[in-house]
Amino acid sequence: MKPSVGKFGLEMILLHWIIAAAMAVAVIYGLVSSYAETAEQTQSAMIMHQSIGILILILALVRVAARLRRPAPPLPTDMPRFQKGVAIATHGLLYFTLLAFPITGYIALAARGRAISFFGLFDLPTLLPTDLSLAARADNLHITAQWALYGLVVLHVAAALYHQFIVKDGVLLRMWPTRK
Repeated sequence: MKPSVGKFGLEMILLHWIIAAAMAVAVIYGLVSSYAETAEQTQSAMIMHQSIGILILILALVRVAARLRRPAPPLPTDMPRFQKGVAIATHGLLYFTLLAFPITGYIALAARGRAISFFGLFDLPTLLPTDLSLAARADNLHITAQWALYGLVVLHVAAALYHQFIVKDGVLLRMWPTRK
């Protein structure tokens, strides 16, 4: 295997994997809320979905700030320009969806006049007037972002595995936690 061209710092690695796990859990709670048998189960699942969404937004903002402070390590010099472009575009879209998801979810609920709970501890302030048309548009964007995220994650994981097992250039290891 070719040596890795550089590695992300521990802060970025932790944020990457924590956000990935949180997104998976948020999706699961979102699905549970859709298929729950009782209104109580739906509400409990939605509180968890919303709360994890709030955490994802906070962590994504921290990640963007960290990325602005410290750029990503360079990609391998022998990586084709096309692949570098796709990698940069995919990462940009992943960051965008990480921010758009919680924001559109908040708008969809707040514009319906619904409370947005943080683990049942407190409700976020509702900063929007009730507007069912806005709520519906935000809901549609939230669902569109969901499918876009699924596609981006598949592309992201496939590319990482391709680079790890076919090209063997160490790209995956840039974001993999290792012992020193």
